[in-house]
Amino acid sequence: MIQCALNGAYGHGDHPAVPETREALVADAAACAAAGAGSVHMHPRRPGDQRETLAADVHDATVRAIRDAAPGLEISCSTRENIDLGGAVDRVAAIGAWTEPPDVVSLNVSEAGMLELGRALIERGIGIEAGVWTLSDAAALLEADWAHQVHRVLVEAIFEHDDAAAVQLARAIDARVALLGRPRLWHGDGRANWAVVDAGLADDVDIRVGLEDTLFARDGGPAPDNAGQVAEMAAMVALRPGADRPPSRGDR
Repeated sequence: MIQCALNGAYGHGDHPAVPETREALVADAAACAAAGAGSVHMHPRRPGDQRETLAADVHDATVRAIRDAAPGLEISCSTRENIDLGGAVDRVAAIGAWTEPPDVVSLNVSEAGMLELGRALIERGIGIEAGVWTLSDAAALLEADWAHQVHRVLVEAIFEHDDAAAVQLARAIDARVALLGRPRLWHGDGRANWAVVDAGLADDVDIRVGLEDTLFARDGGPAPDNAGQVAEMAAMVALRPGADRPPSRGDR
């Protein structure tokens, strides 16, 4: 399964193809689905200042619009620390106000309050993508009381920017979290993302591309837009043995 991370904290000043508005996110998500993505990850933005937010009115409208434009596409959103809460007292209250929740959300294991947030997500029926950045994060996830209930584990080698070191870290994290028996999705950061996703493809795990993860193409120039990155990886997936089997959309 290929997931595309559409924007993250980036904007047009970082890359002209980063989607900021609701309309741009919807169009980009639909284009990624058509290019072969089974999932999109996004950070909805407030109209006007384009600030990332968990506010229910913005979140609900964006998720609903993408579901209408790309039926069947898995929608993932972020719950990282420091996102605007839209007036809620904390992240648990913010997600509790959603009336159109995404299918899954990323939860960074390294952040304070992750156990309580994970319990709240499970209670609401929202899938958890457990974000694991380090071997210490992997250990913390294994100790969480909801660890075996996560939808997938995000193996995120984002602090290693040397290709070989990033791949080595991804494999080390993966070996730890594989004990959970849940699907894993690999990605890196910057130019090293390409090495990590190529290795993930070889190791038969799910992978993530997109402008949140890299603004650089393989040759070091500007990255293709989100749909272009998905299409590049989808073409590589199509060349693998057994590529005629239906996509898993993350469920194995």
